[in-house]
Parts: sequence; C-alpha cells; structure tokens
Amino acid sequence: MTEERPAIRARGDQTWQQRAACATATEVMRDPDLFFPSPVADDEHIRLAKGVCSSCAVRKTCLEAALECRDAVGIRGGLTESERRAVRQTFDLRCDPARVAAALAGRDVHLTRVEKQELIRWAVASNTSTLLLASVLKVSEAHAQKLLRQERRMGADGSANTSGTGQAAFEAAGA
Repeated sequence: MTEERPAIRARGDQTWQQRAACATATEVMRDPDLFFPSPVADDEHIRLAKGVCSSCAVRKTCLEAALECRDAVGIRGGLTESERRAVRQTFDLRCDPARVAAALAGRDVHLTRVEKQELIRWAVASNTSTLLLASVLKVSEAHAQKLLRQERRMGADGSANTSGTGQAAFEAAGA
C-alpha cells in the first residue's frame, strides 16, 4: 500500500505518524535505533530500515515532513541524511498550486520560498487583504503591505510575473 501524493497537512500535524509502518514494525521493536544508524553503520542495517519504509503508506508524507523541518538525522521517508540533502534543493523549488490555494484559503500549511512568492502574486491578483496575507505568511501587516507593493511594482514593470499561471491556477482552485 503506497501513498499517491501527500495530503496537504497543517503545519505541525503529525497524525500521519500513527499510520507509519515504523510505528508497528517488529524490526523497530527489536532495534529502537533502526532509523538512526551510527555513522559507521553497515549497509544491512540501512537496508533493513529502508525495507520498512518501502512498505509504508505514509512514506511520502514522512519524507515531506523531514524536508519541511530540515530534519538532518536518521532515515526518514526511506532516505538517509545524505540522500535527503540531495533532493532538498528540488523540494525547496517546488510550487504546488494546491498548497498555495490552501494557504490563501487560511490553512496553516508549510510553503516553500517559491510557493510564498506565488502566494503574493495571487494575493495581488485577487486583491487579498493585507491582514489576511500577513496572517498567512506570519509576518507583520506592514511587511505584508511592502510585499504587495513590491509585487505590484514588479507586475507593472513587466520584469517579473510574466507567466500568468498563478492567477489561472488560483481561479481553477476556486479560491
């Protein structure tokens, strides 16, 4: 049983852990440190931990949570620390319109830097209130005003925001 796509979780939501394979795996009962191998751990130890992850229904959610919080210790989502470092840049550059729409609708979700910029574009396009934007981004209202001004200026200059995909996705999301 594998998970197609991680659900959009509220920031800090850890309820998915109850469905994790590692929560009930007999391998973990025998070795509580299975997912935290020592620096000199043998390949068999790591292979065993990854084997538990491979059958996990929430493996992608686990990996996403580890990347969001920049967890640098242990095996999470089936990847070691060094493997997660290798995918972090791609993760940090993601821009999922569904996540942006959920945040703009008031859900407290983790957004990447790119998703935050897209959220600001959508806020300008939809005349979102400064107070709502400040709340979603967890910044002061004055800072949210500054972000909106900058985006309006960049949009008017035509030097940025040329894709138009943000507003189309915003409308398609029904936000």
